[in-house]
Amino acid sequence: MLLAHSLVQAQPKVLSVAQWQQDVKALAEQMPKMHRSSYNKVSQQEFDSAVAVLHAQVPKLQDHEIMVSLTRLVAVIGDGHTRLTLPQDMAVAYSRAHSSTPPPADSSLFLNHLPVKLALFDDGLFIRETTPELMHLVGAEVLQIGNITVKEVLEKVRPVVHYDNEMGFKQLAPTFLVVPEFLAALGIADDSEEVVFKVKTRDGATTDIVLSSIPQFKQVYFVGASEALGIAAPLSQWNRKEKFWLHMLEKEKTLYVQLNESNDKEEESLAAFVAQIERIVTGFPVEKLVLDLRYNPGGNNHLNRSLVLALARSEQVNRFGKLYTLIGRETFSAAQMLANDLEYYTNTLFVGEPSGSSPSAYGDSRKMQLPNSKLTIRVSTIYWRDWDGDEKRPWTAPDIPVGYTSRDYLAGRDPALEAVLQMPQNNTIANVMQQVYENAGFRSATWVYFRAVQDARADSEAVNQAEKSFGEYLLQANKSPDAIAWYSHISSRYKEEAWPLVGLAKAHLLSEERQKAVAMLEKAIQLQPADKQAKELLSAIKKMPSKG
Repeated sequence: MLLAHSLVQAQPKVLSVAQWQQDVKALAEQMPKMHRSSYNKVSQQEFDSAVAVLHAQVPKLQDHEIMVSLTRLVAVIGDGHTRLTLPQDMAVAYSRAHSSTPPPADSSLFLNHLPVKLALFDDGLFIRETTPELMHLVGAEVLQIGNITVKEVLEKVRPVVHYDNEMGFKQLAPTFLVVPEFLAALGIADDSEEVVFKVKTRDGATTDIVLSSIPQFKQVYFVGASEALGIAAPLSQWNRKEKFWLHMLEKEKTLYVQLNESNDKEEESLAAFVAQIERIVTGFPVEKLVLDLRYNPGGNNHLNRSLVLALARSEQVNRFGKLYTLIGRETFSAAQMLANDLEYYTNTLFVGEPSGSSPSAYGDSRKMQLPNSKLTIRVSTIYWRDWDGDEKRPWTAPDIPVGYTSRDYLAGRDPALEAVLQMPQNNTIANVMQQVYENAGFRSATWVYFRAVQDARADSEAVNQAEKSFGEYLLQANKSPDAIAWYSHISSRYKEEAWPLVGLAKAHLLSEERQKAVAMLEKAIQLQPADKQAKELLSAIKKMPSKG
């Protein structure tokens, strides 16, 4: 069954059964031909079976139920760019499309929107915004929709959501939960006219609220925490509708740059904006540059070039501890490709949540319209390959992970930006490696090291100090597997020096691999017979009582 429930006597009214079945057939024939690789996540047999089931169900479904089923059929392809664009009032609905969507054949096919917007914070599903008359509900936690718990609701909606990774799902799932036709068709709500939410309000009271759709195509606006609570909005929320803008935090000597869409403005190109950034960096005492990509769902990835070049060639900010990129669940498409390039070509540190797009992903969606309903399907036509050898990386992982809770939102806080501002301004490679290791693990820390070594400006003394300091840190922290991996790499880099082998011997001792430790020490002494530390450690090992 494609839907959770369907009335036996239900049938489409806007279009005839034959017209809807023709649309199903057109989707099944055309979409696989347009997509770069239709069956990379689902088999052709599974897809064809789902098509056949929907075709047979059409006579028993209402129009909106068919639309939900079509959305699910498209989502089974399994990438974040391939989706049925929901016919909604774009003044209130969420969309990350960069071009307009033609209307459906009949205005009755437009879907409705409840008077709330939701967000899946780290601590649960919450009402993030409401229409003005419901602003007392801003910050309320959603406990149930209908009689179904939030955990179950999220799984019920999962099959219709188009996403690359789990962060993408967390971003998009709440946008489907405010469309009453989807809630009804998926068996979450009893009907689409009135939807019951069980919530816990900001004062801790648990109550049921009954929500009805807002009027379509009427002037309406939503208010969030700033308006509802009378608090100052954090810097990151000042100009979310601007494609790009910047602000100088003079006290912190930090240039904050927010790129919300990778496209030119009508009055200013992205390249001209980047030139402004360069003038500020060279003309003012900028100690840190923060690039915020958390609200960027993409655009034209070719326009990323000017920004990548500017940051990569900056002597002043392209250094560890000075350049930071904020990422999150809405960092998608062209913004993900920008993150890919920054990860490879600059010394930026990523802060925030994992990105909502996969570094290697299908994209560049093209539109197709179904012949009768005129619903628009966007289909991925290109596979964008990341620079990294691991094509299965689900996302760009932050070097400094920082979550976001409802408490942060209701307090007007931006913990990711706060984390950056608290970082030392003059950071050493060794310190950065340790900070990244503690937050994101061994792979991320060694990527910091690799970029430092491959920087033509690298201070060899600073790099060598980082190599020794990081190894000692791993030993003191009793991280034997990582210490073995680290010293194994360093010993291959310094093949004529004894100290990496001594470090490797210590790491093997932590793992109780005494014979391997002895072999490393003996090799170290062969290289440098006068090495006092190697001799003393070897002597100490030989005096240890044998086990067993």
